[in-house]
Amino acid sequence: IALLQYHALPSYYTFGQFQTVSNPVRTMASGNGGPFGVNVTAFGNSVNVSTGLVNTPVNSAVYSQSPVAVYQVDKVLLPEEIFGVKPPAAAPTPEPGAPVSSPAVSPSGASASGVSTSSACGSMAALAKGL
Repeated sequence: IALLQYHALPSYYTFGQFQTVSNPVRTMASGNGGPFGVNVTAFGNSVNVSTGLVNTPVNSAVYSQSPVAVYQVDKVLLPEEIFGVKPPAAAPTPEPGAPVSSPAVSPSGASASGVSTSSACGSMAALAKGL
């Protein structure tokens, strides 16, 4: 439902009013001051809508009579809040004084998880032990 609401603005805008709109423009998905805004840019008779993921021109009005205006856009507007790539969470920092653990390696060259270690690593370990 939020994706559909993202394509509707809570106020009536004529094509000319897009020239002076303040960004970001709230959408019906915004709720009370929440995210889900779009950025509208106008240059002469051209108007573009940008979500941060999608940039598309606003074409002619399909219908425009107060209080409703319907404009044609060539792409589905994808909100960053739903479709954007979120940065990965930071790794937790170890507590001070906590021992640093490493995977245990069995004599067969397999770690405790069953993943085989490389023979170069095994050779380096043997060299380090003086074997």
